[in-house]
Amino acid sequence: MNAYLIEGSSGYALVDAGLHTRDAEEVLRRSLADAGIGLDQVGRVFVTHLHPDHIGMAGTLERAGAQILMHAPEIATARRMWSADHTMVDETYAWFERHGMPPDVDQGMREAWLAMGRGVDELNHVAEADDGETIDLGGRREKLKWTPGHTDYHAVLVDEAERVLFAGDHVLPRITSNVGLYPFSRDDPLGDFLDALRSVRTLPVTRVLPAHGEPFDDLPGRVDQVLAHHDGRLAATLDAIGDGERDAYTICRKLFPVLRSPHEERFALAETLAHLRYLERRGKVRENEGAPAGWSAT
Repeated sequence: MNAYLIEGSSGYALVDAGLHTRDAEEVLRRSLADAGIGLDQVGRVFVTHLHPDHIGMAGTLERAGAQILMHAPEIATARRMWSADHTMVDETYAWFERHGMPPDVDQGMREAWLAMGRGVDELNHVAEADDGETIDLGGRREKLKWTPGHTDYHAVLVDEAERVLFAGDHVLPRITSNVGLYPFSRDDPLGDFLDALRSVRTLPVTRVLPAHGEPFDDLPGRVDQVLAHHDGRLAATLDAIGDGERDAYTICRKLFPVLRSPHEERFALAETLAHLRYLERRGKVRENEGAPAGWSAT
């Protein structure tokens, strides 16, 4: 996962913070030291979204003196996701059970999610930033743009002066962002994501700084590749349903025949559900009541 150090006229800032593990903290401190600064010299940290590899060490940076900023509606979801009562984890367990995930796999997903949460610091205060707002990071002006899909309120930053996009997980150079449907999601996360991709395609940027993978330059070309990928996955989802009725987990295992971890199981089923919901909202499939719920073509 990439975190980006910004140096401007008034100091230093970071975009994203990384999962909090001992090794990750050592890498962060060493990388800052290589740039000639200490952790306490980072004045602000913008977190693109609530996933643990982005928000994890934000509390450590806050305690060192940094102000933490996020897209305003993402803050409330982050607090709920990483709360001590684990309500969102439990909701997801029941949601996946409803959609056919075997109990042992579902329990493994739950345990892996809880373990990941141990890499997320407590945060005392997160400053709110709104869609379209220009924020100051180290003296540089960065415009926040809401790009839902990977999470409901994921946000990217556009540096218009430098023609740079801090893309978070919205547009990645080699892999496609996981877009999942959960019981707490917006109604159509894949639809949100595809619309948000189209909205960034024409941004006035020449350099994209993704949260995973190497920086790249052809934003329109990469957006077109991701749009085409999802066209293919939607067609594959319809093929996986066939002429009968299947639960989402059965469809998922046709689309993702090799899954190597509880995290991959979660991402795969949530992404399958996002594609099913997208097709449902466009009249191509329907969800049928049952235990588990079934899906069929219309």
